[in-house]
Amino acid sequence: MAIRMISLPEQPINLGRGWPSPRLLPLQALRSAAEAVLSQSGRATESMLYGPAMGDPALRVCVAEWLSRLYHLRSPPAKTHTPHQLADHHTGPTANPISPDRISITNGASGNLATILSAFTDPLYTRRIWMVEPTYYLACTIFEDAGFQGRLVGIPEDENGVNLDYLRSKLTQVDREAEELLAGPPSRFKRTPQYGKLYRHVIYLFPTFSNPSGKTYSLANREGLVRLARDFDALLVTDDCYDFLSWKADSHPGKSETKHDSGTFSTTEERPLPAAPPPPRLVDIDASFPGGDREWGNAVSSGSFSKVIGPGMRCGWTEATPTFIKRLNAVGVLISGGAPSQFASVLIDHVLRTGALEHHLATNVIPVYQLRYSAIKSAISNELVPLGVKIDTGAPWVTAGNGNQRAEGVIGGFFLFIIFPEGVAADDVAAIASREYNLRILPASIMAVRGSPKSENEERLLTRGARLCWAWEEEEMLVEGVRRIALILKDRFLLTQILK
Repeated sequence: MAIRMISLPEQPINLGRGWPSPRLLPLQALRSAAEAVLSQSGRATESMLYGPAMGDPALRVCVAEWLSRLYHLRSPPAKTHTPHQLADHHTGPTANPISPDRISITNGASGNLATILSAFTDPLYTRRIWMVEPTYYLACTIFEDAGFQGRLVGIPEDENGVNLDYLRSKLTQVDREAEELLAGPPSRFKRTPQYGKLYRHVIYLFPTFSNPSGKTYSLANREGLVRLARDFDALLVTDDCYDFLSWKADSHPGKSETKHDSGTFSTTEERPLPAAPPPPRLVDIDASFPGGDREWGNAVSSGSFSKVIGPGMRCGWTEATPTFIKRLNAVGVLISGGAPSQFASVLIDHVLRTGALEHHLATNVIPVYQLRYSAIKSAISNELVPLGVKIDTGAPWVTAGNGNQRAEGVIGGFFLFIIFPEGVAADDVAAIASREYNLRILPASIMAVRGSPKSENEERLLTRGARLCWAWEEEEMLVEGVRRIALILKDRFLLTQILK
């Protein structure tokens, strides 16, 4: 039997890794922050001791002001003018500036999710965990660790967001079945007084530049989710970590050179700065809509500095009602250990307060990601679309025109989701890519909700879909990676189909 000898391309390419670019880490800004903090005896001491459970008070104020600027909720002006300040206000409900008592500091989105489940769910009382599918698959284990094995349910997305009719029908069915089985008061595992609020359902999603689908939900879909959560005593847990990485769809990137040590950015062509405020979060809509549970709310926003500074900082934040935030930070791990990332928090406070982070995003991160997105999308259009591959990232978010200004589409995040032609399984493409082409992609089968039954449409996405990340690799590697996928389709799939 002849053995096929495989010669791998020399340069490995990873389009599956959803990490920020190493050369965009703001090293100089962090170095300056460390020097400034550690040279002030009072602040240095605070940074090295146990912090309050809710996190560094100065950073809580700073994050509240930053988010208010970002989402155009009327807060104090930034130290530097950023593209987001120049953009039109998003279409959506009017919201007040964010107050610091709505903010707590966390050790990142994953740790925060576990803390939320610890404080506000009960394996006996909470009926289901609902996750968009394809999903951020690493969250499945966090939910299972909280006692929800076998109760994770996938919900499909359409081009505008979550399929609300499907979700409402399934929620109704689960509640009806549970009420028929119950005889007497509902069972609770957590009975002590500190558990002042438990939710019947948890709905976990990325409404903006979703991971993995790349979709951005429409305003109507966001409002529908809030209404639905109120109707079914559900907590909307949104991971809003990509909201800060957006630009206008019709802006044209120029060639760039970024120096991560100095934090400077130079360009060989004149390029308009992106100007695209992110859509309103579900927590904004919940806060501004009349009615609902004003004490606890039905939405919590989980943010992270991992994508805009670096995941090694292990620092993020939560936003919800003040009562929710107070209860969240009364869990045992925070009572015992205090602030989960105190030293990093104090450094990040300096980076935010001086305007260094907003400047870094505006002049460094967003322009480079815009270039990379343009490179990979053009490569897909040129190399893969003629072979029957489709880009499936839903309808674009469009900001409202204001006066004489026209409406503009918004792009951002880290990911594109593609669907291979019928008869081509993404698992097979990924296996060949890794084994023979020194290329990694993430097939959608990995992103299934663990244990959830699948619909026909979900099977199509999970069998033929794949997530491609443009953030980690440089532009030329993105183009080469797409070229290798095209070679696989031509050599190992499409030719075979033609011969049949």
